[in-house]
Amino acid sequence: MKLFQSKLFALIAGVAIAAQLLVACAPAISAHSHTAPHSPALNPAESAPKNDPSLVVYQTDLKLKKIDPLVFQQAVRKLWEDHITWTRVYIIAALADLPEADAAAQRLLQNQVDIGNAIKPFYGDQAGEQLTSLLKDHILIATDLLAAAKSGDSAKFEDANTRWYENANQIAAFLNSANPDNWPLADMQSMMKSHLDLTLEEAVARLNGDWAADVAAYDKVHNEILHMADMLSDGIIKQFPKKFAKQKASQQEIGLTLAMDKLWEDHVTWTRVFIISVTSDLPDAGIAAQRLLQNQVDIGNAIKPVYGNEAGEQLTSLLNDHILTAADLLAAAKSGDTAKFEEANKRWYDNANQIAAFLNSANPDNWPLDDMQFMMKSHLDLTLEEAVARLNADWSGDVAAYDKVHDEILHMAGMLTEGIVAQFPKNFK
Repeated sequence: MKLFQSKLFALIAGVAIAAQLLVACAPAISAHSHTAPHSPALNPAESAPKNDPSLVVYQTDLKLKKIDPLVFQQAVRKLWEDHITWTRVYIIAALADLPEADAAAQRLLQNQVDIGNAIKPFYGDQAGEQLTSLLKDHILIATDLLAAAKSGDSAKFEDANTRWYENANQIAAFLNSANPDNWPLADMQSMMKSHLDLTLEEAVARLNGDWAADVAAYDKVHNEILHMADMLSDGIIKQFPKKFAKQKASQQEIGLTLAMDKLWEDHVTWTRVFIISVTSDLPDAGIAAQRLLQNQVDIGNAIKPVYGNEAGEQLTSLLNDHILTAADLLAAAKSGDTAKFEEANKRWYDNANQIAAFLNSANPDNWPLDDMQFMMKSHLDLTLEEAVARLNADWSGDVAAYDKVHDEILHMAGMLTEGIVAQFPKNFK
């Protein structure tokens, strides 16, 4: 099996790995670079999606640009998307005694550092460190809570639960003190309580083996965290108006941008959950697959208002094949069947080219075929890298691969959004 997995890794070893995208909450944010630089760039490229939430560039005269408010909103959303994604991965791993639990916990704790760092340009280093400290307590207490729930220790559970909600109120008080006009204490307390309530609902559903409720709970967690992220970004923009550029995007464009981001976030999140479930022989694989397939329906439905029902159904069909072929590929890799793997791998990349051709035919001026093919190939390459890392029990590689998957899918969502806006400008005035 190890030899076979090594062979699989060799298949993707030649893939060019995208540079780590820079945090978009830094003081200088722009949205005009197609390729993320290795370090703050002085000469940004011209062709990137303007709504890519992970890009930081400087003007050539070294004067910092004002922050694009939509890009900032997306960046804050991405930080909190990471928060719930890695919380979910940790819950899955901890409750199932999976060996990657520690790696998931470390990535989750790093997210709290990232969130703290994101507010430093506005509130200072001390405030950023304080928020990180509070958020790390939020995570560490949650691990105590989860362990107590799993062991059935009611006393420890009640103690951890009390500490968890007290910590939530401390986070709410910190936020209110930083921005009292835009983050009222009652709103922050309600926001934090909702986050804890829904996360607890998700964990309890998994403990009870109620996989349908587990999926439904995570969808609620996802919707709530995006609402929370928007409350936070909106508050910062209102408190520091001179740091932000004028909003150029229409409400229609903003709506499409955020909706497209969420759809493709769902795509990679549920792909990851399915990969974890299949490779670890967990009992929720079937329900994870169903939720993943529903996402392809959602993506197809999203384009119907501009391309029509037939096109939406066609895209859903192609994306369903993308998922089902990936499932065949994963099964072959797990079983060590080289012939089935090679056959499924060929079908998977053929299907990717079919999706690229469909997109190009729908919007030839804004979705060039070469760009669509490269975009789809990158998505497959990185997803395969993620799966191979798990099969090889390379947990740090697995975490790193998913981070690249996440960055790439948001870049992809930005390309698709910009293409639609450019093709139908009257719809987005």
